[in-house]
Amino acid sequence: MLQSVTAFVTLHQNNNNLKAPGHILFLIGTFGVLFGVGMLIEHTQPAGLTDEALEPDILLSNSRTYFEEDAHGRSVMHLYNAIEAIKKIEQDLEPESKEKVDRAVVQLEQILQDMSGEIFDIKKLNEASVKALNALTYAELKISEHFVESHELGKAKLALKYGMLHVKHALVFAEGAKKEYEISIYTEMDSLIESDELSDKEIIQKLERMIEDLDNLGLQLD
Repeated sequence: MLQSVTAFVTLHQNNNNLKAPGHILFLIGTFGVLFGVGMLIEHTQPAGLTDEALEPDILLSNSRTYFEEDAHGRSVMHLYNAIEAIKKIEQDLEPESKEKVDRAVVQLEQILQDMSGEIFDIKKLNEASVKALNALTYAELKISEHFVESHELGKAKLALKYGMLHVKHALVFAEGAKKEYEISIYTEMDSLIESDELSDKEIIQKLERMIEDLDNLGLQLD
């Protein structure tokens, strides 16, 4: 079934340059945040520390918007591309993060198949997108922890900034208690970035608590 979806996506690749104004604004807003803090990262860095980290966010948002506009072919194409972008990021992840992201990818692939049917509930895409973005946030927290342990605080905070953007974009998809949780972890990450008084040990302790909370509250894939 997935092969047929892949073939369907391939037929729609030529339409990839057509974007609605809403998608353009999303793109500008996302990358504007990064340029605003002066973060220009070379491609020799892990994907989690480059703009590649945000490709899934943009593609998932586009997929939902196109579906709501009844452009289902484009919606499927962007979801397919989001999955491929996540798989590319996975290549640089440590095993624990990769396992979390793998589970999110499996769910997105199921959504991709379901979207090809005649009836599809957009809430399924929203829920799977939140979980995928939370899994990517988990990975960024682990990357941040690694760089704190290596005494590279600049890279650690950069990973946190990308993690915050994943959370910010997850808020677009989240509802109810999920939205409350996204706001809570976003605030914690922002506070950690802004603090210049914590020792490496204290930062690691806070990161470990956020990682545990995210694992317990933000990554349920049932």
